[in-house]
Amino acid sequence: MRIHSRRMNLLRGINLKVIAEKMPTASGAECKAVCTEAGMFALRERRVHVTQEDFEMAVSKVMKKDSEQNMSINKLWK
Repeated sequence: MRIHSRRMNLLRGINLKVIAEKMPTASGAECKAVCTEAGMFALRERRVHVTQEDFEMAVSKVMKKDSEQNMSINKLWK
């Protein structure tokens, strides 16, 4: 997470370790998607800094997409 968020303007006190623990099976691409989505949430609200809440919303959005894709693949195999 630190690699993908190093060029982002983060609010002080953001705990990236907690965010990473919320997505234990995530790939590098999914981590990148979470950082990008968190930045987009901040931009939509016309803010310069990304908050912990932005990251949490991004995790739920990205991991939701991932679980939906896994469910559709499982339906194909049954």
